[in-house]
Amino acid sequence: MKYKETFIISFFTLASLCVYAIFPVENSFQQIVTMLVFFVIFPLMFNGFFLKRKLSSYGLQFGDRKQGLLWGLYSIIAVTFILFVSLKYFSFLKNYGVPDFTINNFNNFLLYEFTLVILFVATYEFYFRGFILSIFKSNLKYWTILLQSLLFLVLVLLIGRESLYQFLPYLIFAPFAGLIAYKSKSIIYSGIIQFLIIFILDALIIKMLG
Repeated sequence: MKYKETFIISFFTLASLCVYAIFPVENSFQQIVTMLVFFVIFPLMFNGFFLKRKLSSYGLQFGDRKQGLLWGLYSIIAVTFILFVSLKYFSFLKNYGVPDFTINNFNNFLLYEFTLVILFVATYEFYFRGFILSIFKSNLKYWTILLQSLLFLVLVLLIGRESLYQFLPYLIFAPFAGLIAYKSKSIIYSGIIQFLIIFILDALIIKMLG
């Protein structure tokens, strides 16, 4: 990328994160709408007016299935070990929570996972592993994986440190998701695997609480 283009893209990315973090919302519905606007609609508009790239370049394709599944498997093993250590030896269980309405109602649990969780996963995948990683990887190569992970951490810290534990599964998986997307040229595999990990984690948390 040229210097001017890099500057504009970097400014847009940082501005999106900062404005989203301070944007006033009063309830969960407004939070979801705001997230979709800043992390899906605005990037698509930015692409349409400025970058003019095909959507497939942002990982919206099946890409290299073999690489996606291979690195996905490695990531599952690594993330499972990290989460196991977090559950057993740290205060993760005391600080990470699932909504009360999902604890004793399996239907509510499925509704929560297949609406809100999958929406968050898909949105973060598109913005961080699709939009950001795809744009900067031509210049930064593998360092883009670290960049998108750090930007996601910055977002969580901007939102508030009290949210750190709630976002911890996403933060832990961020570099692995970046690696999967980088290798496979697709956000489909990283998105599916991240959702499965969070789904199983939430189910395990409910089981332990019950």
